Order: sequence, then C-alpha cells, then structure tokens
Amino acid sequence: MTDAATTSPADPLSLHPFDILLQLDQRVRERAPVVAVNAQLSEIRGRLALRLGSWNLLFSMDDVAEIIPVPRVTRVPGVKRWLLGIANLRGKVISVSDLRDFLIGRPTAQLPGSQIVVVRVGEWDYGLLVDEVVGMRHFGPQHRLPTLDTVDESLRPYTAEAFLHDNQYWLVFNTSALLADPRFANAAN
Repeated sequence: MTDAATTSPADPLSLHPFDILLQLDQRVRERAPVVAVNAQLSEIRGRLALRLGSWNLLFSMDDVAEIIPVPRVTRVPGVKRWLLGIANLRGKVISVSDLRDFLIGRPTAQLPGSQIVVVRVGEWDYGLLVDEVVGMRHFGPQHRLPTLDTVDESLRPYTAEAFLHDNQYWLVFNTSALLADPRFANAAN
C-alpha cells in the first residue's frame, strides 16, 4: 500500500516533450499575476514558439494537438507540392503540409531540428512542417505591436497579432485562418 508521501510525480524523462510543455504552460498560468481585471487570457497564457525560415511564429496551445518528429510521408499524386502527403499517426491518417512552401512557394529544407506541429480542428488533424520548435513564449501587452504593417504580406492573412521583444518580431499564427483558406483546403493540382 502506498500513500501520498511515498509516491513521486512522474519522471520528467519518461514524459513526451509536448506533455512537458503543457505542464510548464499550466504552471506559468497558475503563477501569472493578473495585471488588470479585463486582461485577456492570450496576454497571460503562453504560446508555442517555432521558427519557419526567418519568421518567429507563435501558435495557440488550444490549436496544437501535439508535436512529432517528421514521420514517413506517403506522397499523394495530383496534389500541389506543398502537400507533402499523408502519414500514419498511431493509426490515424493525417495530411502533412510544408507550411513555408504553402506561404511563399519555397520548400522547407528538412533538417534534424525539423518537426511536425499537428493542429486539430474538430475531428481532423493536420500536420505542418516547421524548421524548429523553440518552446513556450509569453508576451504582455507592452510588447504588442499596434499594427501589422511590418508583417510580411504573405503572412498577414494568417497573423492575428504581433509582438516585438528583444528586437525580434513574434507573429501569432492564426491556424483557423489557414485551415479556412480555400487555397489550403484545395490542394489538388
């Protein structure tokens, strides 16, 4: 028989990296001071930070189902180049797209740090190839840019807001806008 005093929390080395990020996000949210009664959750809650070429993107943790290494992808004939194909994710078939190739027409060079960010909409999962997952980032209202004028035109339709911190721009990527885009939904040639 064990009691609370003799049981220990799960070994962090046995946890999936995505689970560790969720635990860190939860701890930060529990300790984050609420600076105003009307403070938005997005100003307190961390976002998943990743790199895509020269861009620093932030994904809402509500949109991200998981982060996985680049799986074996099966090409699908008759689709645009940015749709890399389909992959088996624990028995579930997901599409895998090269996000940079979709946005600017230049394929992502798959490097050892490349990963797939799996975003979920309803019952559907979509894999997005990115250069690197950086971790969690938190920004307050003092870092928010008042306009999106400095955001690259190819990213503006998918940028919800932008932040400037330590001379680096961080763009909040709107995955709902991406998945609702008819160009993304219709990958057939």
